[in-house]
Amino acid sequence: MASSNALSITPQSGQDRLVLDNLIRRELKVGDPSDPNQVAQALLTRYSADPRAQAIGQESRGLPFLQTAAAAPPVVQMLTAAGGAEWQQAQDDINTDLHHLTHSALLKDVAPELRGWGQAIRAALSEGYNAARFGLDPRNRDKGFAMRRQLNDYARLARLVGAHTPAMLTDFRKLAQSLDEAANLLLVIMGEALANVGFGGGRYVPQVAYADLQTRRDAAVYALRNLVGSTQTAYGPDDWPRGLDAYRQLNDLLEAQGQNDLRSLLVETELARTMDELVQRSGDNTADGLRSVGSTSLLALERFRRLVAVGRRGISPESPALYAFLEALQLFSSAFDSAGGFRLMKIARPPLLFYGLYGSTGLDDADRRIVDLATRRGLVADAIDCLAGTCCTSNKSCLMLLDKLLYDLDRAIDLYGLGFDNFGTTERRAAAYAFLIDQVLTGQFACKIAGVDALDAELLDQLKSVALSLRPTLTLNTDAAFNKAYLRARGLGEEVRTALGDAHVAEPQDLTKFLNDPLPAKASISDLCVPYRAISGVNADFQKLGIPGFADLELDAYIGVMEQELCLQLEMEERWKDLVHSMVANCSQIDKSLGELRTVVQSAVRAVVGHDCLDRRGINLPPTLETSLDSIVDRVERSGLGRPNRVLALQQRR
Repeated sequence: MASSNALSITPQSGQDRLVLDNLIRRELKVGDPSDPNQVAQALLTRYSADPRAQAIGQESRGLPFLQTAAAAPPVVQMLTAAGGAEWQQAQDDINTDLHHLTHSALLKDVAPELRGWGQAIRAALSEGYNAARFGLDPRNRDKGFAMRRQLNDYARLARLVGAHTPAMLTDFRKLAQSLDEAANLLLVIMGEALANVGFGGGRYVPQVAYADLQTRRDAAVYALRNLVGSTQTAYGPDDWPRGLDAYRQLNDLLEAQGQNDLRSLLVETELARTMDELVQRSGDNTADGLRSVGSTSLLALERFRRLVAVGRRGISPESPALYAFLEALQLFSSAFDSAGGFRLMKIARPPLLFYGLYGSTGLDDADRRIVDLATRRGLVADAIDCLAGTCCTSNKSCLMLLDKLLYDLDRAIDLYGLGFDNFGTTERRAAAYAFLIDQVLTGQFACKIAGVDALDAELLDQLKSVALSLRPTLTLNTDAAFNKAYLRARGLGEEVRTALGDAHVAEPQDLTKFLNDPLPAKASISDLCVPYRAISGVNADFQKLGIPGFADLELDAYIGVMEQELCLQLEMEERWKDLVHSMVANCSQIDKSLGELRTVVQSAVRAVVGHDCLDRRGINLPPTLETSLDSIVDRVERSGLGRPNRVLALQQRR
């Protein structure tokens, strides 16, 4: 019995020893973990600043053992304007506004709700500031954006309540202005956190945190052990050795295709060493460290990507263990792709400094757009505040629509701050708000703000300029994604034209003009939405006749992000109804204003895709074995609808 226990423990002990050796190599940079001198020297080097390490060094030189630690010199923390005086002023303004509202006699009926606002807002301020100061860390950067959005939500809510509480209109809008000030400072603080490390001309921003890299590294090592069968629980006595078979085939495949250098990644020590170097280098969140990772990770991970490409289709039959290993390698490699966020430096630093100090690349088109949006945001907010007094008394819906545009402008700035393409997915999401601006200015419930006085004309010009920035004119030859979507729209339009001709149905004029015009050199996303709306209308008519419609999945995905963004906004507006009702009087006509606001958003959706938002359904769980059999035998739907109630039938028989 003792010998069997020893045999069962020995492999596990050897595996633990290998894990411990890899940990010592990775953390202490020791070549031979079994050499005590190397380990001791590495520990002294790592903890050289610790008083106990200094005491050991003094004792080795024959000096008295250090009893007390030397006092460290005081470190003066240099605060920037956004992290110091301006942030303190923003906090003081918010506290003053909240104190005034909670102690106002006119708002005594909603005092508990306002105190809840104060608790939530102060918590968001604290969390957001602590996260924004470490904006270089991906988790803190994401949290900073989340807290900024929460502050903008409370600012929007304050404007909604203020628009329907005329006696406190100015007070609520002052709170909203203070919240916007703090939310904008969070963006600036995150941009300064990136700019303070001195990126130069680099564009590498970490995508995952250091702890996540360690987790992905361990996942790849564990998947390799499962593939080669070095773990005790890799395969049971009744399991087919799919992993070992795939491991043998993969070795033969790499040998046959001349990819012998990739076989070194199938050795745990070499795989761990390669990943440990990248993980250790990524832990240096300084300018030199980030630029070092950005310039070396692509070449270091090139072997990983080649192994994934070769092993993905060369093994038959498929092996779960092999695909788990390849997925782990791909997951680790994707962690070193640059994340969005480097545009925040364009907001935090004036453009005058970007020549030489932050690289000689200057501003690209997307950088100019986010700077333009950030500049116009303040001008739009000032114009709306000046218009609030007269607009509220005559048309409350108009004020709510203008406040909605200001809120959407903040969301567009956030999207551009997270993007890294000229007109990628995030930029197209931001473009959806340009269609909402069109509906507010020219739609059915448009605000009549043009031609009244100089201030209204200025606001109108600013909103039109914002819409143009969100829908830029793109050159088809330089923007490959837009060019591909434009050509796919033409191809889909030709298919629809052929079907309409065969059915002897008139062709929509918008589709005819789009197909007959020559291919332009430049166009905008609005030009692409025109034929898309026409095709959607044709598909609706075909469905009424029982004829299958036409679709292009890539074109749907290209335009669909704008539809999704607007539908998310529509869903949020519908959920705010009960919240606003609890803060305003019943005679405030809030239902009418919110209804008109939802109508405008729905009109913007139709302007993009030609139809309303589709019905939102819950999570669709996959069918089980029992429900699948019921659908065959009893014709029961996969959701369970229509299943016979056998208990009820039994009760009726009794």
